[in-house]
Amino acid sequence: MLEFKNVSVTLGKKTILSDISFSVSEGRIVALLGRNGSGKTTLLRAACGDVRFGGGIYLDKEPIGALAPRTRALRMAYLPQRLAAPAMRVIDMVSLGRLPHIPPLSRLGATDRDAVLRAMEATDVLPLAERTVRELSGGERQRAHLAMALCQEAPLLLLDEPTTYLDTDARRGFLALLSRLVREEKKAALCVLHDLNDAIRMADDIALLENGRLVFFGSTSAFIDSSLAKTHFGLTAHATDDEFPFYY
Repeated sequence: MLEFKNVSVTLGKKTILSDISFSVSEGRIVALLGRNGSGKTTLLRAACGDVRFGGGIYLDKEPIGALAPRTRALRMAYLPQRLAAPAMRVIDMVSLGRLPHIPPLSRLGATDRDAVLRAMEATDVLPLAERTVRELSGGERQRAHLAMALCQEAPLLLLDEPTTYLDTDARRGFLALLSRLVREEKKAALCVLHDLNDAIRMADDIALLENGRLVFFGSTSAFIDSSLAKTHFGLTAHATDDEFPFYY
C-alpha cells in the first residue's frame, strides 16, 4: 500500500534521512521507532508531501507527488504530533475529517454524520461533542483529534505519537481500536511510537531509525529475537502474560 524506496531528506545542509526503504502493507501496522531526532516525523511528513525528498514514495504503486491533494486525503489520513486547539465545538472539529468526501461548499450528508458519530463513539469523545476544543484536557483533545483522523475513513493511517497525553487505559484502548480497524477493515497504519511496550503489543512490523538511517525492518517477533531491543533501548524482554512480551 505505502512504499518507501531509497528515500532521503536534506534540510539546508543537514541530511535528516538517508536511503530509507520499506513498505506498509494492507492489514498490517508498522511501528516506527527511534530516538528523538532520528527522523521519524520527517519521514511521515515526506509521505504526506509536506517535505521535499529524494528517492520514491508510492501509494498503491502511484508516486505520491502525482496524486491531487483531495485524492491523497481520501486515501491517507495523517495525524501530526502537535495540533492546534480551534475555538469550535468538538463535533465540528471532528467533522473536518469528512471534508475530502464532500464537494466544496456542500454540507455533510447522512453518511458523513454517521461516520463522525462512529469515530467519536470509538474514541469516547461523544459525551464531549458540544464542548469547545479549547476546554478539553490534553488527553480529551488528543482523543478528539484521533476521532477526526478516523472519520476520514482513509485506508492508510499515518499517526505521529497518537497516544500522547493519554493515560494507560486510554492508550491501550486506542491501540486496541487501531489494531481492530486495521485488521477488520483491511487498512494499513504507520505509527510513530516511543513506548516499546505499545509497539510490541500492537504492531505487526517494526521499523527502527537511527541517525536518519533504517537499521531494522521486519516482524515484531524478529525484532524481539534480535539484539536491537537491548542495544537501542537498554531493555530485557520478560513475558508478563500469555499474549504479549513486556519490556522494562
